[in-house]
Amino acid sequence: MKRWLIAIALVLGFIVAGPAAATQAAPPVSGEGITLTLRCDVEKGSGFNVEATLSGKLGEIVLSDGTILKSTSPGLKITLTANGKTLNYVITGVTTYTFLEDRIEAVSTGLNLLIIPKPAGLFLTTGNVNYALTLKGKELRTFSGTGTVTDVCALLA
Repeated sequence: MKRWLIAIALVLGFIVAGPAAATQAAPPVSGEGITLTLRCDVEKGSGFNVEATLSGKLGEIVLSDGTILKSTSPGLKITLTANGKTLNYVITGVTTYTFLEDRIEAVSTGLNLLIIPKPAGLFLTTGNVNYALTLKGKELRTFSGTGTVTDVCALLA
Protein backbone atom coordinates (compact mmCIF):
# COMPACT_ATOMS: atom_id res chain seq x y z
CA MET A 1 0.00 0.00 0.00
CA LYS A 2 2.87 2.37 0.82
CA ARG A 3 4.36 1.98 -2.69
CA TRP A 4 0.95 2.69 -4.23
CA LEU A 5 0.70 5.98 -2.33
CA ILE A 6 4.25 6.87 -3.35
CA ALA A 7 3.40 6.22 -7.00
CA ILE A 8 0.45 8.62 -6.81
CA ALA A 9 2.56 11.33 -5.22
CA LEU A 10 5.30 10.81 -7.76
CA VAL A 11 3.03 11.19 -10.74
CA LEU A 12 1.60 14.38 -9.34
CA GLY A 13 4.96 15.92 -8.67
CA PHE A 14 6.87 14.73 -5.62
CA ILE A 15 9.70 12.43 -6.65
CA VAL A 16 13.13 11.78 -5.15
CA ALA A 17 16.39 11.62 -7.15
CA GLY A 18 19.99 10.89 -6.21
CA PRO A 19 23.17 9.23 -7.51
CA ALA A 20 22.97 6.46 -10.08
CA ALA A 21 22.59 2.90 -8.85
CA ALA A 22 20.98 -0.33 -10.00
CA THR A 23 17.25 0.07 -10.61
CA GLN A 24 14.22 -1.97 -9.79
CA ALA A 25 10.92 -1.21 -11.49
CA ALA A 26 7.73 -1.73 -9.56
CA PRO A 27 4.85 -3.23 -11.52
CA PRO A 28 2.39 -0.65 -12.88
CA VAL A 29 -0.46 0.25 -10.56
CA SER A 30 -3.93 1.09 -11.83
CA GLY A 31 -4.86 4.72 -11.42
CA GLU A 32 -8.48 4.03 -12.42
CA GLY A 33 -11.02 5.83 -10.29
CA ILE A 34 -8.55 7.53 -7.94
CA THR A 35 -9.98 10.87 -6.89
CA LEU A 36 -8.00 13.46 -4.94
CA THR A 37 -8.85 16.90 -3.61
CA LEU A 38 -6.12 19.42 -4.40
CA ARG A 39 -5.85 23.08 -3.42
CA CYS A 40 -5.24 26.29 -5.38
CA ASP A 41 -4.31 29.50 -3.57
CA VAL A 42 -5.13 32.42 -5.85
CA GLU A 43 -4.61 35.27 -3.39
CA LYS A 44 -3.24 35.50 0.12
CA GLY A 45 -5.82 33.83 2.33
CA SER A 46 -8.20 32.78 -0.44
CA GLY A 47 -8.34 29.87 -2.80
CA PHE A 48 -10.41 26.89 -3.89
CA ASN A 49 -10.38 23.11 -3.98
CA VAL A 50 -9.89 21.13 -7.17
CA GLU A 51 -11.20 17.60 -7.66
CA ALA A 52 -8.68 15.46 -9.58
CA THR A 53 -9.67 12.09 -11.05
CA LEU A 54 -7.02 9.77 -12.52
CA SER A 55 -7.36 7.06 -15.15
CA GLY A 56 -4.63 4.87 -16.62
CA LYS A 57 -1.55 3.28 -15.06
CA LEU A 58 1.09 4.55 -12.65
CA GLY A 59 4.56 3.22 -12.08
CA GLU A 60 7.81 3.98 -10.34
CA ILE A 61 11.47 3.11 -10.63
CA VAL A 62 13.37 2.78 -7.37
CA LEU A 63 17.14 2.50 -7.21
CA SER A 64 18.51 -0.30 -5.08
CA ASP A 65 19.73 2.10 -2.37
CA GLY A 66 16.23 3.58 -2.15
CA THR A 67 17.36 7.15 -2.76
CA ILE A 68 15.94 7.63 -6.25
CA LEU A 69 12.34 7.36 -7.31
CA LYS A 70 11.04 8.30 -10.74
CA SER A 71 7.44 8.38 -11.80
CA THR A 72 6.30 6.80 -14.99
CA SER A 73 2.76 7.12 -16.19
CA PRO A 74 2.14 5.55 -19.59
CA GLY A 75 -1.29 6.68 -20.76
CA LEU A 76 -2.16 8.36 -17.45
CA LYS A 77 -4.97 10.89 -17.76
CA ILE A 78 -6.25 13.40 -15.21
CA THR A 79 -9.50 15.35 -15.08
CA LEU A 80 -9.51 18.51 -12.95
CA THR A 81 -12.78 20.12 -11.88
CA ALA A 82 -13.36 23.38 -9.99
CA ASN A 83 -15.63 26.43 -10.17
CA GLY A 84 -17.83 24.81 -12.83
CA LYS A 85 -14.83 24.26 -15.14
CA THR A 86 -13.25 20.99 -16.23
CA LEU A 87 -9.78 20.42 -17.69
CA ASN A 88 -8.47 17.11 -19.08
CA TYR A 89 -4.78 16.33 -19.51
CA VAL A 90 -2.65 13.36 -20.49
CA ILE A 91 0.29 13.39 -18.06
CA THR A 92 2.81 10.87 -19.34
CA GLY A 93 6.00 12.63 -18.26
CA VAL A 94 8.67 11.82 -15.71
CA THR A 95 9.81 13.97 -12.79
CA THR A 96 12.85 13.34 -10.62
CA TYR A 97 13.73 15.13 -7.38
CA THR A 98 17.13 15.42 -5.75
CA PHE A 99 17.09 16.07 -2.00
CA LEU A 100 19.83 18.48 -0.90
CA GLU A 101 20.48 19.96 2.54
CA ASP A 102 18.36 23.09 2.04
CA ARG A 103 16.12 22.32 -0.93
CA ILE A 104 14.66 19.77 -3.31
CA GLU A 105 15.83 20.21 -6.92
CA ALA A 106 13.41 18.85 -9.52
CA VAL A 107 13.54 18.13 -13.24
CA SER A 108 10.34 17.36 -15.15
CA THR A 109 10.39 16.08 -18.72
CA GLY A 110 7.43 15.44 -20.97
CA LEU A 111 3.88 16.22 -19.82
CA ASN A 112 3.48 16.56 -16.04
CA LEU A 113 1.03 18.01 -13.55
CA LEU A 114 2.96 19.39 -10.59
CA ILE A 115 1.49 20.10 -7.17
CA ILE A 116 3.30 22.87 -5.33
CA PRO A 117 2.51 23.09 -1.59
CA LYS A 118 3.09 26.81 -0.83
CA PRO A 119 1.50 28.78 -2.20
CA ALA A 120 -0.77 25.89 -3.17
CA GLY A 121 -0.81 25.55 -6.93
CA LEU A 122 -1.06 23.21 -9.89
CA PHE A 123 1.19 23.56 -12.93
CA LEU A 124 1.10 21.72 -16.23
CA THR A 125 4.63 21.40 -17.60
CA THR A 126 5.73 20.28 -21.05
CA GLY A 127 9.26 19.66 -22.24
CA ASN A 128 12.17 20.13 -19.82
CA VAL A 129 11.33 22.21 -16.73
CA ASN A 130 13.51 22.64 -13.64
CA TYR A 131 12.47 24.05 -10.29
CA ALA A 132 13.28 23.84 -6.59
CA LEU A 133 11.29 23.57 -3.38
CA THR A 134 12.65 24.80 -0.08
CA LEU A 135 12.69 22.07 2.54
CA LYS A 136 11.24 24.34 5.21
CA GLY A 137 7.65 24.85 4.16
CA LYS A 138 8.22 23.37 0.68
CA GLU A 139 7.82 26.73 -1.05
CA LEU A 140 8.37 26.99 -4.80
CA ARG A 141 11.47 28.59 -6.25
CA THR A 142 11.50 29.74 -9.86
CA PHE A 143 10.80 27.53 -12.86
CA SER A 144 13.52 27.39 -15.53
CA GLY A 145 14.44 25.29 -18.54
CA THR A 146 13.39 25.04 -22.18
CA GLY A 147 9.88 23.71 -21.48
CA THR A 148 6.62 25.51 -20.82
CA VAL A 149 4.70 26.00 -17.57
CA THR A 150 0.94 26.64 -17.44
CA ASP A 151 -0.73 27.82 -14.23
CA VAL A 152 -3.70 25.42 -14.05
CA CYS A 153 -5.19 27.23 -11.03
CA ALA A 154 -5.51 30.39 -13.14
CA LEU A 155 -7.37 28.39 -15.80
CA LEU A 156 -9.79 26.98 -13.19
CA ALA A 157 -10.32 30.23 -11.26
